[in-house]
Amino acid sequence: MKAIRAFYRYEDEDGHLLADLAAVRAMVERVRADSVAYDAPLLSLWYIDGDDDTPEFGVGVHGDVGVLSYTGPGLWSSHNGDLAAGEPIIYSYMSNASEFPACAQIPYADVLAAAEAFFTSGGDRPGMVVWREEGAG
Repeated sequence: MKAIRAFYRYEDEDGHLLADLAAVRAMVERVRADSVAYDAPLLSLWYIDGDDDTPEFGVGVHGDVGVLSYTGPGLWSSHNGDLAAGEPIIYSYMSNASEFPACAQIPYADVLAAAEAFFTSGGDRPGMVVWREEGAG
């Protein structure tokens, strides 16, 4: 398994090195705890440490739900199957807005499982989540 470098807050300018599943779980839970404390959808961005061609994996949490994004190749977001799910949702990454369609929100347990799968696979797009490619109808 390759280590992951996760970026979440300004003060963590070098990111967090996630070298085992315990660290992966702790990172996702940290974002979840903050999302509950601030009542806000929050996003972290993950990369394979030391890999110049790493995909970008976004892990967003808003309490009991969250979103995922994956870039490389293509631009993908998680999908809950509901195309009429409502207005887009803004997840905050270091105070920058990242817009996701409401249909991208999936249960927290699925977000956590996908984060673990991204880590154990060495950066593959997790297969247990339904994905929708940007621009797909």
